[in-house]
Amino acid sequence: MAAPWRAAGSGLDVATAVCAVLNLAYFIDRFASSGGDRPSRRVALFTLALLSFGALAESVVLLAYAAGGHPQPLFDSVQWVAVRLAAFSGTACITALVLSRAARR
Repeated sequence: MAAPWRAAGSGLDVATAVCAVLNLAYFIDRFASSGGDRPSRRVALFTLALLSFGALAESVVLLAYAAGGHPQPLFDSVQWVAVRLAAFSGTACITALVLSRAARR
């Protein structure tokens, strides 16, 4: 029973990392080309890039830890998957906004 939860959590971490990479690339590109924008917009772009980097880093660390054979009760619980689902959902929502905006450009 523990293995399906671990696999589900790892799958969510991979999906979160993919979304975070897309978001980070988009926000870095927008930040780099936003020289004439208002300072508040540049700060927002930087903040979103930082948030995306944080989500990516968290996912990579958790994936590395899970792959390292360090069995922890945390990784075998429904609560861990719920936390990973929350992180993925937030990152995926930002990705949806990014892809929507990019499609209109």
